[in-house]
Amino acid sequence: MEGDPQILILGAGFVGSGVRAALGHHPVAVIDIPDHPELARRDDDARKLILGFVERGATAVINTCGRLRGTPDEMHDANVALPTWLVSVLAGSGVRFVHLGSAAEYGDTGSADPIPESAPARPQGPYGETKWAGTAAVLDARAAGLDAVVGRGFNLVSAHLAPVSPLYQFLRDVTVAADGDTVELWWPATLRDHILLDDLAGAVASLAQVPAVPDVVNLCSGTGVRFDEIVRAMAAAQHKHVEIRSLDRPGIPAVVGDPTRMTDLTGISAEMSAELIAAESGI
Repeated sequence: MEGDPQILILGAGFVGSGVRAALGHHPVAVIDIPDHPELARRDDDARKLILGFVERGATAVINTCGRLRGTPDEMHDANVALPTWLVSVLAGSGVRFVHLGSAAEYGDTGSADPIPESAPARPQGPYGETKWAGTAAVLDARAAGLDAVVGRGFNLVSAHLAPVSPLYQFLRDVTVAADGDTVELWWPATLRDHILLDDLAGAVASLAQVPAVPDVVNLCSGTGVRFDEIVRAMAAAQHKHVEIRSLDRPGIPAVVGDPTRMTDLTGISAEMSAELIAAESGI
């Protein structure tokens, strides 16, 4: 029917809202599953609701739902059970399914070199492990014929991020610090690949519309930035100098993605630096 949404976005958080904005005037519907009584049950009525969008001409379904923290059951439900259910509903529908994965699926890459999508998944911890299980379900559905792609998101940069983001904590620590104070970091040399919300959301929107997609696409900048460099840039943006003290608690040393597929498919070339992170982050 004319005027019905052609792309269905599941999730109304940072990424879902960003994708909605990136799609501009494209016909879109947004559903936040945790707050939707029918979809939360994932029963026959929920299945009919999703397929109703397909019957009215939806060409793509984008899943931006997930949990960074929670109980084991909550993490499994959001990161594994939901995408597994969604691909079962969409099997044979002919629509494109775009699932938001995570760089945490790679685990310890063993190097600061940009990691390609072909690298094996070695997740560590509940978040990475459940995100990889959800991605694996999507890839199994793709192998069975579903038009599906996983956009593997790296570390998000945006104003008003959730408290679980390291950037949130960095900015809070810098903001309350006086000039010359000390900021503590678990391991200052930690190297991570960050991407602006607008770039990530734009890439996800493109993956829902390009003619053909590979199985996995890194959504990243390809630039590694150290945690101590980010803190110093945040302090400089506030006209402060801070000392950094290491708590000597190293985790995974480096995770940097190879953005070649993303750029080739979407035309997005994501810039990144400590100064850009400082400028774009906010509480």
